[in-house]
Amino acid sequence: MISNDSAKSVLYVISSGPYSNARGQEALDAILIGASFDLDVSVLFIHDGVFQLKRGQNVRLSRLKQFTKTYKAFEDFGVEKVYIHDLSLNSRGLTDAELICAVTVLDQQGVRKLIADQTKVFTF
Repeated sequence: MISNDSAKSVLYVISSGPYSNARGQEALDAILIGASFDLDVSVLFIHDGVFQLKRGQNVRLSRLKQFTKTYKAFEDFGVEKVYIHDLSLNSRGLTDAELICAVTVLDQQGVRKLIADQTKVFTF
């Protein structure tokens, strides 16, 4: 029997950029579903995933629907733990001021601890 505590803390790691494939939309759907089940949801943007949060995205050349604006509503869905990897952000020439929602910036040690502290980790 699986106890209710076995999936209490769930981390969604988003490592791919938006609109080049469906992974970003799939991640967002999974995050919102997890939050709807009252899980302790955290989200980490790393590598090209940091571009998911960049303001002013142009999706006209993509066949995908613009979904990244939904990140601004995370708090409305109970998703309050949103993190971004500092090296991923900096190496892509972005600052947290260019992002569409509030994030907590983590260094490599912080990322390792965040992952280690989770019951489940899903990567997109």
